[in-house]
Amino acid sequence: MSRNIIAVLATALVLASCGGGGQPPSSSLVGSLDYSNAAQDHHSYTPYETSSHTYIVDRPENDETVTEVYIGGDLLPRERLRHIATENDIGYFIGQTRDGVGIDRLNAYREDLETEDGTVHPLLSKSGLRPFDGQPVWYVNPAFLLEENWPILSALADSIKILNDALPPEYQLVFGGEKETSVAYSGEIMVHLGPPEDVAANCGSGAAACAKYEYYPAHTDKALVVLPDDMDMSEYMLPRKVIIHELLHALGIHGHVDSIEFPDSIMGSHGEYIPNLGFVISKIDREILQVMYMSERTDLYNDWGEWSDTTHHLAGQTANGDLNFGVALFNGLPQPWAKGVLPETDLADNSDLNGTATWTGSLLGFSGSSPLAGGAELEVDLGTLSDPDSEQDLRFEDIYYLNRFESDGDDRWFHTRNIDYKISIDGNGFSNVKGDDYEQGLLVGAFMGPEHEHMGGTVKRTDMVGAFGGSR
Repeated sequence: MSRNIIAVLATALVLASCGGGGQPPSSSLVGSLDYSNAAQDHHSYTPYETSSHTYIVDRPENDETVTEVYIGGDLLPRERLRHIATENDIGYFIGQTRDGVGIDRLNAYREDLETEDGTVHPLLSKSGLRPFDGQPVWYVNPAFLLEENWPILSALADSIKILNDALPPEYQLVFGGEKETSVAYSGEIMVHLGPPEDVAANCGSGAAACAKYEYYPAHTDKALVVLPDDMDMSEYMLPRKVIIHELLHALGIHGHVDSIEFPDSIMGSHGEYIPNLGFVISKIDREILQVMYMSERTDLYNDWGEWSDTTHHLAGQTANGDLNFGVALFNGLPQPWAKGVLPETDLADNSDLNGTATWTGSLLGFSGSSPLAGGAELEVDLGTLSDPDSEQDLRFEDIYYLNRFESDGDDRWFHTRNIDYKISIDGNGFSNVKGDDYEQGLLVGAFMGPEHEHMGGTVKRTDMVGAFGGSR
């Protein structure tokens, strides 16, 4: 991202704040109020457990089928943002939108759970919201590792990623490995795969799957999820819907809500819901999961009493929509996403490209609530793609605090001004080659556009969460 675009973005931020972006008034009160235009360094994110979930969906367009790739959750802005600048075919946008479901609807969801069995006192009811009081660890039994059950294991892994995309890092599900015995201990979620009779024995006759849990008055202590080994895997959504429904029970959504009042909830009492096309989890279920867990860390996030329906967005988009990327700051939690049109061939099979190809664009992100921007450049030696161990170079350069755009000092730059990644490419997807340095975080991306005109993805670090995109 060039300096002029960064300055325009930064100016827009400051002009939208109190005082119109001018100098603070010269008053003796200024010192006593400790005025500062400095961004707050945020280097304390818990390491993220999983990279953003990546999935592919077909949609009809003009009697043809367009294949799209989604990275991350359902976070695209619901309203038009302010267009700031365009560079290298990418338009940049900034602004806030009221795209949350609203605290009144969340409270109604909670009340509906608490009164599901006719008991109005949530501490005495089997229903209600009870998060784990720490980071849950999930395990699988050996049946998942049988080759015939790998599709179910893949659906489970996808479901965990989808939920981790919604959860703050302090409460993301951690994989603990395999357990011979399907017993969950304190702080654990055990996922058991077995024949239908196992489901019947644990869940009752007629159940497709179930979750059993033990809890204290305010928190879930442990949970068991039981899945059948004859799940219908012919579709993408159905098995993941079943698994996520049970995992949401295990994570503390104890009970079901009225499907008439909440027709978009995957936790509805009738077992059906209005689908969120392209996504398994709906806005209402995603947000109830977030407020439930983020309220546990009021030092980092908003809680029930201060929950907002407003999201602050930084986004980039090509004019034709083949590339979209951005990061959404919601009640203190930054959430990255990317979306675009999947190329017609794998990158290695694009005969129009040879030698070295370079995609140039931008990184947009947040460190805590401080917005960041910087350059992004991906360089690929196309002649090495046949080697599965080949590594390519992705660089983020001149990462900049947007509210320090006028600074002449070193404080204008993010503490790590330039970040270099080695990435590996598989088909049209790529991810960072992970080392021992956990601060490098988790990076995942994809090439986009019919002829690989663009690339985009997300990065989750302990000091920054962002999205990036570029064009060649």
